[in-house]
Amino acid sequence: MIRVCTVIAAIVAISLSAGCSVFAFIGAGRQAMEDQMLIEKPAEYSLEGLSVAVVINTDLSLLYEHQGISNVIAEGVAGRIAMYAKDVTVLHPNIVAQWQFNTPQWSAMPSTEIAKSLEVDRVIYIDLHNYSLTPPGNQWLWEGYCSATIGIIESDSYEDDGFADMYDIQASFPRKPNYLTREEADKGTIERGLLANFIKKTAWLFYFHEEPKHPDRYRPELES
Repeated sequence: MIRVCTVIAAIVAISLSAGCSVFAFIGAGRQAMEDQMLIEKPAEYSLEGLSVAVVINTDLSLLYEHQGISNVIAEGVAGRIAMYAKDVTVLHPNIVAQWQFNTPQWSAMPSTEIAKSLEVDRVIYIDLHNYSLTPPGNQWLWEGYCSATIGIIESDSYEDDGFADMYDIQASFPRKPNYLTREEADKGTIERGLLANFIKKTAWLFYFHEEPKHPDRYRPELES
């Protein structure tokens, strides 16, 4: 909020030097505060009192082109849930990864069998559809994009297969339309920003949190 006040102060100076009206400044200040507003959101799916594992399914072509992203996403989502969700036991991502390696046909198993094999109450199943750092056919711009379907597997479900709930998550970096050229940023910066946004938005499904009211206009760099 301190930085927001700094921005508003800068607007005052610019407005006065440009001869703008006080009313224009007030409107700009209110808009800046509205853009930075955070709202409280409850969990979409509560995991309280449950044990959970994060399992990620990624297309082989994505794994080949972007090696290691599955582990980063699984560890990031599991870590945030372990840190912020109330009374939840999270199976260590290394154990899940080893289980996937030792169970080559795991993706063909009935969903409840996946949960039972991992010995957890719930499985957060991340089906990663898209992951790219540049727009199609243009290698000169950075335009990170990631999308996935998040399915919830319940070990005590009456159905042997299927998800109890499903959510579509999309993330991008940098924020549109502020695309960056190869000279303005490097691959590591874009990848870190994209993964951070996707992991955060996915984990938010499972615990109470604050998020921007206007994500397309929110500027995180203004927050202290």
